[in-house]
This record gives sequence, C-alpha cells and structure tokens, in this order.
Amino acid sequence: IDAAVTRFDRIDVLVNNAAYGLLGNFEELSPEEIDQQFDVNVFGVMHVLRAALPVLRKQRAGHIINIASIAGVTGFDGASVYCATKYAIEGLSSSLALELDKFGIKVTTVEPGFFRTDFLDQSSVRYGKNVIDDYAMHGSVEGAYGAYHGKQLGDPIKLGSVVVRLAGMDKPPKQFLAGSDALAMASTAIDARLSELHGMAALSGSTDHTA
Repeated sequence: IDAAVTRFDRIDVLVNNAAYGLLGNFEELSPEEIDQQFDVNVFGVMHVLRAALPVLRKQRAGHIINIASIAGVTGFDGASVYCATKYAIEGLSSSLALELDKFGIKVTTVEPGFFRTDFLDQSSVRYGKNVIDDYAMHGSVEGAYGAYHGKQLGDPIKLGSVVVRLAGMDKPPKQFLAGSDALAMASTAIDARLSELHGMAALSGSTDHTA
C-alpha cells in the first residue's frame, strides 16, 4: 500500500482477489485446514483493507472490489468451509458499503460462477485429507469437482475486462454476479429462500410483542 501511494500519490481502486478452495465435507476437515482457509480467504482480505482504508478515507474517494463467489450466495455440497469464507466476504462487503459511503468510498462484491482457471487444479485447490467412509459412499468430493475442471463456463480474461469496467463506473453495483451460471444459480437460490420465508411469515410474526 505504501509503495503504491509513494508512486501514484493515491489509490483509486483496491481489488481483493486472493483466495483458494478448501473442498471436503465439514467433518472431514481438520481445525488447522479450516484456520488456514479463513486466514487466506477472510483475514487476508481484512488485513489489506485495514492497510488501505486510511488512505481511501483521507482522499475521500476510492472503489473497493472484493471478489467473493457464487459460493457466498448459495451453499455447495462438499464445500461448506469454502462457502463460509465467501459468505463472510459478502457480509463484510455489505456492511463496509454502508460504513464507507459517508466518505465517498464505493464497495462492490463480485460473485463469479465457475471460471476456467487453476482453481480446481491440484496446484491450487485443497481437499480434506480425512475422508470418512459414510460420506464417501455417496460420492467423492474430489471426483465430483475434479471432473468439472477444464469445463467451466466462465472465461477469466473476459471477467478481468468486466472488473475493469466496474472499477470505472460512477455508480457501480454493490453486487455483481459474473457468469450466466452464477446468475442462474443465484436466482434459483433466492427464489427458493423467498418462498420459504414467506411460507413461515405467520410463525415469524408470532414472535413480536402484542402490545
């Protein structure tokens, strides 16, 4: 951050994109694996924000773009901890947008679907080492996600161009779903959630004070 300010005198756009996937059923993941996942995917983002925010506040301008995932909008089988980190980024970003608006700082959360990157490659993704037979008999997490590698719908080059466009917008969206697959999955998840919420409306209201 200091080097950027020294060279350019300001920071216009901050993109938080560092992350990796830890895949496996929750029971199969060790506390150490989970801690490391949160260290990179959540606390790493927070550390960068903590360093950059004083600069952005002082200049009363800037645009933070946090790369989350469709996994922060809906859950995925065999990806509970990864999803938890992306839901954390969603919550962080939504609240930051409210906290920083008064300083002229914009916040956008980008939620990509499946993109053809190294994310599912063995050089990037991590799988839980403690495979439990009870889960394995219903299918291999590694096999399911590994089979999808190289067949992802999204083009990362095009996503990069879109992020640049978002960065240049005077009124950027608070959330942006990247990829038609992300849009479809989010729409299905949101519709199902709304249906369930409305179905429980009477029970929800029953918890209010009556006077």
